[in-house]
Amino acid sequence: MSQKVISIIEEVVKTVSIILKKKNWPVLPIDRNPPKGDFALICFPAAKVLKKDPSWIATEIGKNLQDNVWVLSTEIEKGYCNVTIDWNKIGEDTILEIMDLNYGKGSIKREKILIEHTSANPTGPFHMGRARNPIIGDSIARLLEYYGHDVSTEYYVNDTGRQAATLAFGVATYKGNGKGKKDHELVECYRSASEDLKNSADVKSKIYDKMELIESGNKEALNEVKDAAKMMLEGMKESLKNLGTEAETYYHESDLIASGEVIKVIELLKKSDLCKEEKGAYYLDLEKENIAGRNQKFFFTRENGLSLYTTRDIAYHIDKFRRFDRALNILGEDHKLQSKLLGIALRELNLEGPQALFYSFVNLPGGKMSTRAGRVVYLDDVMEQIIKLALEKLSETDLSPVDKGILAEQIGIGALRYNILKVQAEKGFTFNIDEALNLQGDSAPFAMYSHARASAIIRNYSKNIPDFKLENDIDDSEIRLLRTLSKWPNTVEKAVDNLAIHYIPNYIHTLASDFNQFYRDCPVIGDNKEDFRINLVVCSKKILSESLSILGVKAPERM
Repeated sequence: MSQKVISIIEEVVKTVSIILKKKNWPVLPIDRNPPKGDFALICFPAAKVLKKDPSWIATEIGKNLQDNVWVLSTEIEKGYCNVTIDWNKIGEDTILEIMDLNYGKGSIKREKILIEHTSANPTGPFHMGRARNPIIGDSIARLLEYYGHDVSTEYYVNDTGRQAATLAFGVATYKGNGKGKKDHELVECYRSASEDLKNSADVKSKIYDKMELIESGNKEALNEVKDAAKMMLEGMKESLKNLGTEAETYYHESDLIASGEVIKVIELLKKSDLCKEEKGAYYLDLEKENIAGRNQKFFFTRENGLSLYTTRDIAYHIDKFRRFDRALNILGEDHKLQSKLLGIALRELNLEGPQALFYSFVNLPGGKMSTRAGRVVYLDDVMEQIIKLALEKLSETDLSPVDKGILAEQIGIGALRYNILKVQAEKGFTFNIDEALNLQGDSAPFAMYSHARASAIIRNYSKNIPDFKLENDIDDSEIRLLRTLSKWPNTVEKAVDNLAIHYIPNYIHTLASDFNQFYRDCPVIGDNKEDFRINLVVCSKKILSESLSILGVKAPERM
């Protein structure tokens, strides 16, 4: 909440504490986000102690608050005493606080944070199932940066191992379809090589020989897979750019082998008390680490002494903490075990492990997307479709064709991002284009239109935003909007503390709804409360713009 609102609530709560002490009643818990009012006193715990009906206790508290200077009203609902503060007394100060450039942003922070997101294998175009990764990662980065942290984003390029060797073989051996983006072209080479890997002993031998050369540090082989990965990434980066989620840096796994960092990790892990050997391969014995089955043996070398993906991942995270104070990985739910094993290995090296934010996969109305079942849907195709549908919805507007195209892209990509972000990351959900583009629903277009509406009011006002003095009582719609605006700092803080980006779109929908209710109920220009209301519009526009920006959604001036 705004500092003004927080201070008033604390003052009222202090008054309640004095009342309770005088009555020799126990302390009452407080709900700071009740369905009604600004906060609520919860009377059920006291009822057990006093052996009184909780509604009676709530009523008694309400009676004692009637004369409080900051309390406008109390409402008793079952065992709750809902308290509404007098916004007429704090409206001016609240608006001045919201107008401050740093409102909701916290203070300048200490931490230098690296967020690793996306990091998909460079073997083909992104599919919708994992679209959450870049969108969540980018938005979390925007959120933490908004809050004052020094944030960088990074994409870890898996350009070693079997898949990378298969891609390099495919690129060198086959021709792509020569159509479209580079990733869509080269995926045909990868598929052909993968098929031959399964069916041809000769191809299998060549690819596995290449793997051994890569993992042994052969410069020619490392350059070959790195170049093939970069070619595939050319198209994948374009997709991320179109989505507004491209990482700042791309860190190649192959560089860890070339630099000798992987060998250092192997030698360090061999010194661990948990280290054991089996047929020439080394592993950490995790029997006592609550790890089930075959994963109790955490192998970090092959039988030939060469590294595995897990070994290189350890080396990568050691380097992360050389560069940053804090590391956060955005990972699919299928990486939970891998993340746990990584943390144990780093602990054995007396090093800190990264934080991890896990997400469930996106489904489409047709069901889960599966490569094996042949139902994979590319992110590029979904972006193209949603922009096309957004353009159709703009067909009757008086914008120029160029402006329509720009706005359609903003709406389409914004709708895609918002629709994914509004659902808690850990929960699975089905992405529906019609729902995402619904102008009347919990959607980006609804919030974007609300911002455009606020912008239009300010344009039509066509004067400097005035100072104001509240001389009339604030209407219910004004109170509701002010109350929501005052909750922005708390929303940001809660999202940051819990790494829960869904709090932001949930807040946006409430703010947009309350603003539109205010718009319907309260004329602005020409009203006797014009000065106050235009300031309220400016505040709404400001917070809508900033909150949408955290999600990577544009806030258009016109729609």
